[in-house]
Amino acid sequence: MTASSDLYIFIDESGNFDFTSKGTSHFVLGGVATLNPTASAKELISLKYRLLRDGNDVPEFHASEDKQAIRNQVFPVLNSMNEIQAHVIYGDKHYLATNLQNPGGIYSLYGKAMVKYFIQVYSGHSLSSITVVFDRTLTKKRRGQFEGVIKPELKSLNVPFNLYFHPMSTEDNGQVADYISWAKYVELERKESRPWGSLMTKLQPTEFNIFRNGYQKYY
Repeated sequence: MTASSDLYIFIDESGNFDFTSKGTSHFVLGGVATLNPTASAKELISLKYRLLRDGNDVPEFHASEDKQAIRNQVFPVLNSMNEIQAHVIYGDKHYLATNLQNPGGIYSLYGKAMVKYFIQVYSGHSLSSITVVFDRTLTKKRRGQFEGVIKPELKSLNVPFNLYFHPMSTEDNGQVADYISWAKYVELERKESRPWGSLMTKLQPTEFNIFRNGYQKYY
């Protein structure tokens, strides 16, 4: 008999919710899924303590704010993680339908696609629970809109689930998701390919352009 497993999914975003010409062109959601979240967390925690020992004041990892010297040490650690699956969903916000041009709308579109992807990846496992942790970026009102899209997707699996919204600075695996989403974001937004290219050497996150067929109108 196959032992049941607990699936954990951590999701963070890069890009902003400004849908005017002043906003970012792209929005990226980065996700990390694992059956053993302590293994990947331990790798990042170990790096943090090594950095503190060496005189680096690093309270947590945040790709967009970390110095390049810190990033240079984080990426090899990410590539050493063997028990995670990484995925990014991205797109040019100009293709987003008008009714989805709000934080809850775009987050629901991307978030549902991300959860569905990881559920498919782990469909061969006997799951006893699913825990999904999103970045705490939405207001309470927008979070309700988002939950209205995500919860039916989780309920349809007939597996007990938990849905949380945490600051990614408090989630070690969330910080992994932060780095992955940021790496794809700077490749798209700034044409800076080195961070994403470094991840493709071993970790090899999968990626999906949600607007591959043009405008997206529905969840």
